[in-house]
Amino acid sequence: MPTIRQKSVRAPHKKVDTARSSFSFDDYDNVIGFVVSQAGYQLAKALETTILEVGSDLRPREFAILNRLHQYGELTQTQLAELTYKDKPAMTRMLDRLIERKLVKKAMAVDDRRSFLVSLTPRGEAIRNAIVPRIVSVLETACTGISRKDLAITVVTLKKISAGL
Repeated sequence: MPTIRQKSVRAPHKKVDTARSSFSFDDYDNVIGFVVSQAGYQLAKALETTILEVGSDLRPREFAILNRLHQYGELTQTQLAELTYKDKPAMTRMLDRLIERKLVKKAMAVDDRRSFLVSLTPRGEAIRNAIVPRIVSVLETACTGISRKDLAITVVTLKKISAGL
């Protein structure tokens, strides 16, 4: 896909209020929602490419499931949905696909027969572990020249935006 160079094109008579530019659709390239969306899109594409490079047909949204299971161990389907910001029907579909590929397994909870516990299989763990160092490298490259402090502020800010919605 060709790269589009961004130009700062403004009518000479128009004065941009920098205090409001994050919300001014007259300066769309600086609208917070557009910038976040573009960064998210680019990160998702990088993750997709990385997954393909390790020889997997895993989808980027499914990677979040593998990563949360790695992070927390066994989780209920509801907990997984909450931790990955997915609705229950979408989580069911993704888990079915991951189970079919033998990346996760589901077992009935001992203390609640209405609930299933989901965990990584050794194959799921291996794929997750193959992806992580590669995506870390992509993120490090993408964030070259950005201080740890600025990255931390960005994460905190984005979490505040999410909480405000």
